[in-house]
Formats: sequence, C-alpha cells, structure tokens
Amino acid sequence: MRKTVVGAALVALLALIADVRRPAAQFAPFWPQAPQLLPGTAPPADEVDKTRTAPHRKKAHRKHKVVRPPPNQREVAEKNGYQRVSDLVNFPKFFPGLGTIFVKPDTLPLGPFLTFDRRDRLVATVYMVPNKDIDDHKTLEGAGSAGPVDHVSFYFNPGHPGVDVPHYHVVLWHVTKKQEARVAK
Repeated sequence: MRKTVVGAALVALLALIADVRRPAAQFAPFWPQAPQLLPGTAPPADEVDKTRTAPHRKKAHRKHKVVRPPPNQREVAEKNGYQRVSDLVNFPKFFPGLGTIFVKPDTLPLGPFLTFDRRDRLVATVYMVPNKDIDDHKTLEGAGSAGPVDHVSFYFNPGHPGVDVPHYHVVLWHVTKKQEARVAK
C-alpha cells in the first residue's frame, strides 16, 4: 500500500510537470510565454579594470588632411615689390591679350612684367627688350620667370606708356594656348 501511495504521488507530480497537450498545427503557442533571460556573464569584479576593447580594424583613426587653396599669386607679387603698371603710368588696368600687368619699377624697361588674369592667376612673364639694346649688342639679364613655361611669344611693339621706345616683347606663357583666352578680352 505504501508503494501504491508513492507511485500515485509520483504519477500526480509527473502529470503536473509534463505538458500533456496534443501537438497542434499552429505556429504560435496557445498562450504567450514569458521571456527567457540569459544567465549573466559579467566578469568577476577584480577583472573588470583589466578588460579592454580592441579598436575596429576597418575604422582605424586617420588624420584628415586639410586641403588649403593655393596662395593668391597677385598678392604674393605685390608683397615682393611688384606694382600695377596702371598705377605707375597711364595704362589700362586690364590690357586685352596680356591681362593685368605688374612690374617692379626699378627693373624698367626690361622687366620682368608679371601678367595676371581676372582671377589673379599668373598667366605670363613679359620682358620688354628695347631695339637700341639689341642693336648695341648688349647683354641683358632679367630675373627668372615665376613658373613653368608652356610656350613663348616674341613680337615687336613700337612703344607704349611705360616703355615709350620701340622694343620687342618676349612673353613666357605659363598657360596653354587655349588658356590664353582668359586674358583675350
């Protein structure tokens, strides 16, 4: 009798624990189940200070480069003693074909004359060689050009304000033939 009571008690406990419902063709349970929480996996308190995170390899810190605009070439020329020809003599501020012309007054008449487009970009370096100096077979030395030379123009000029005597223009163009249009008008 004792075995029967113990057996009945075990069957009753088993019936309470076991889910004896028949399987149903449903995707969701009959009643909402309580959310299951994962057991905590925190490191022991003495190891917390030692834990470090590794940097993500794809997103390593990079120093960004700052791209600065190039300096204003006209302002650099003015700082080096060049003056606008139109401020020195009766000459237009912008001369079609050459642009805005700057020169160091103490280098007249030879130059170099620096010419800029309307956006203050260096276009050409001009040397004005008087015919008399050529006829006298003088050795002429002028300051070097301010940039790489793309092509050279050489032509006669009967004289103009600033250089009144007949002379030749030796134009060292720092831009291409196509880019000369920037100073055409």
